[in-house]
Amino acid sequence: MAEHDTINGLIALYRDLNARVRGLPEERLLIKDGKGESVRHVVTRLRDNEMHFSQALKEAISGVPIPEALVHGHHPVIGTESESDTTAIILSQFGTARESTLAMVRTLTTEDWDRIEEGGESIRVRIKEHMTRNNRSMEQIVGLLGSP
Repeated sequence: MAEHDTINGLIALYRDLNARVRGLPEERLLIKDGKGESVRHVVTRLRDNEMHFSQALKEAISGVPIPEALVHGHHPVIGTESESDTTAIILSQFGTARESTLAMVRTLTTEDWDRIEEGGESIRVRIKEHMTRNNRSMEQIVGLLGSP
């Protein structure tokens, strides 16, 4: 049942992100704080991190290695990214990557969740760590928006 809660947590984060950000004007999402961060920057990092995580999960499940370019720090691509993308488009790209993650996670057996991979962590632990990073990003977005 813990797996079901984890999947629901992955879905809930995307819904919360969508609800907080999607309808806001782009100008609001580009406002930077004292550290130079904006909601758009955080959403972009969320997208990039989700694409990396999805690729790493694919490698852990299938054994197909992560493409060499991603290993050396290049950003993964969906194929539709552009410098002129609005935050809403970046959010949609995050959603595409999250759905890929969810599709793979839904196929895991309990044994798969708990199997120890290279690096000494189970998929379950890796997903929980990913969710923790996502939650920190959401807290940052809430702070940038000035919401409670």
